[in-house]
Amino acid sequence: MFLTSFGTELLETLRRMFAIPDFSNNLIPDFIAGTSIRNSLFVAFLLIILMIIIGIKLKKANPLKRPGKLIILAEKLVVWINDMCKGTLGKKYWKKYAPFILTLAMFIFLSNILGIFGFMSPTGNVYVTLTLGLITACVLQFTCIKTQGIKGFIKGLLDPTPILLPLNIISELVTPISLGMRLFGNIFSGAILLNIIHFVTNDLINELVRMLSLGFLAPWLGYGITIIVGTIAHAIFDLFFGAIQTYVFILLSTTFIAGKLPEDEIILEK
Repeated sequence: MFLTSFGTELLETLRRMFAIPDFSNNLIPDFIAGTSIRNSLFVAFLLIILMIIIGIKLKKANPLKRPGKLIILAEKLVVWINDMCKGTLGKKYWKKYAPFILTLAMFIFLSNILGIFGFMSPTGNVYVTLTLGLITACVLQFTCIKTQGIKGFIKGLLDPTPILLPLNIISELVTPISLGMRLFGNIFSGAILLNIIHFVTNDLINELVRMLSLGFLAPWLGYGITIIVGTIAHAIFDLFFGAIQTYVFILLSTTFIAGKLPEDEIILEK
């Protein structure tokens, strides 16, 4: 019986969380202009505030004294991104793209871990992740045109034979979709698993307490264990897997950018 209740509550919660579009009542469905979009703006606002705080601390930092933990963390993050870009893009190009990759990493990671604080993750919305993929695709095409020129860009679409032009165009269009859908699928599935864990844990504990005739413990025991299990699950799915998905996204983005650069210049400059 508790499984039926669990299924109904789970579906209702998922419907509220991901706001299924209702075109009959709204010109723009809540799924597009709803919670996740507001959370995306919230993450962007947090990044701006964070950059301002780090900038102020760097400006006031005394080079003769040990820097604070925030400055050390920011330095390690920047060094890590710089090293990754140097190893993939070469010394000639890494400075041009490292800030973009760093911004992507910070936005996606903060979005992924937002669930720990009780918010819906912006990257759990397909429109947000597809937008990130589209931004990356624009950077890719801009890189190709800037480094190889219009002729080189068109030549790349015609290689190795003009017959493959439609397939080459499709491959360029698929890149942002694959980036966005990969990120969305992983974050979305994580959110569903977290809700399943919450409901199953709570219902199983309540059913166990009822079978043992310990009804007076049901509210406290059920919620208490659910909070403990939920905290561990959030730490795994939001923090650990969120960091992994961030790394995968920026690694693929850097690799795709490198594919648009002249190979001989990358090899010579490494």
